Amino acid sequence: MEDSFLPESARTWLEGAEPVDLVIGLLTFNDATTAPSLVRAMIEGCARSLPQQRILVVNCDASSQDGTTQAIAHSVGEAARLWTIQHSVPGLSYKLASESGVPGRESAVRILATVTDKLNAAACVVIDGNLKSADAQWPELLLDPIISKGVDCVLPWFLRNRYEGTLTNTLLAPLTAALYGKRIPYHLGGAYAFSGNMIRSTLLPQPWDEGIARYGIDGWIMALAAAESLQICRAGLGPRLQQAKPMGELADLVAQSVGCLFYLMERYQEKWETVKDSGLVPTVGPSMGLGTATGSINVERMVNGFRQGLRDLLPVWQIILPAETFQQVLELGVEDTDGFRFPPSLWVQVVYDFALAYHDRLLHREHLLKALTPLYLGYTASFVIGTRAQGVEQVERELARLNDHFETMKPYLIQRWRWSDE
Repeated sequence: MEDSFLPESARTWLEGAEPVDLVIGLLTFNDATTAPSLVRAMIEGCARSLPQQRILVVNCDASSQDGTTQAIAHSVGEAARLWTIQHSVPGLSYKLASESGVPGRESAVRILATVTDKLNAAACVVIDGNLKSADAQWPELLLDPIISKGVDCVLPWFLRNRYEGTLTNTLLAPLTAALYGKRIPYHLGGAYAFSGNMIRSTLLPQPWDEGIARYGIDGWIMALAAAESLQICRAGLGPRLQQAKPMGELADLVAQSVGCLFYLMERYQEKWETVKDSGLVPTVGPSMGLGTATGSINVERMVNGFRQGLRDLLPVWQIILPAETFQQVLELGVEDTDGFRFPPSLWVQVVYDFALAYHDRLLHREHLLKALTPLYLGYTASFVIGTRAQGVEQVERELARLNDHFETMKPYLIQRWRWSDE
């Protein structure tokens, strides 16, 4: 049965349910302090900017222990229809390093997509319950492009300080742009919206196998939005403020997010091999350039992390990297911290060689992905050292140059990938 994964509560709600136009999906896990005001803002925003649309709030909860679901029900009151669904949490999901802190996100998103489809709703917006910065303008920014302009997927564009999200800025975003031609600013979700068309054509037909549970639904959605033939845009949502939750080890986060892109490269090889250049996706709302840095960046610790990799992972790196690249990485270890520089072209070469090694299964894939972490720390340290005395504009220029490096060096990736397939 195609909906056998649905919890009994979801099937009960769906029996004889009245049609709706919009589904507001709220993903929660111990978010009693943030979720009630968030859902109220979303309902008020829909009433203000989308008054003709019939809405349904669906709270997918991962067995909260702090009264989250009760607090949400009290906050919603009579303002909107509310379904509360407890979703399953597969074992792998506990290992995911999500900013939302919600285990089993893939199960929750699948439930929301299925509910949206069965109710024939035009769109579904998915919001993390730990966000504190949502306001009543978000429904218009996230949903109106789908309703009024035929967009399939609206992705979040948050205001970040210039050294926040460096894994996205220096690897995930430029690699995605080089592969699929779409420059998407932020990869870890928090707030996004799907059309009924995207749900039927792209989300629900997914295999929903261990791959999604292993690599995380957020990165999966971003990669699908870039790779599939969908109309997408980004919504300027302001700063991302949230209730902090444990994020786990950096190596796990790198393995999860980078692994998702490498994994889907195999599925979409015929598509990304033909892409020549990239462009920004359309934007709704205000522009979200990089903000000024807050707090201090411990560059020395990052450089030490890279040097620890030189001590511990040389045999692994030697398997993954060609001899010339391996030698260049070795030579980085002789620089003192202030003079430490990891050239952008070398970083791109390393990323592409790791993608090729992943494809060729030269090592156990999780071990290979985690071995990238010290190299990422080294490049990030170099990036910060080279730009910290400059303004935000210089940081943005350097990131644009890095994007260019990923694109100009892509023929190397294509040639080696094809060669390994022969």
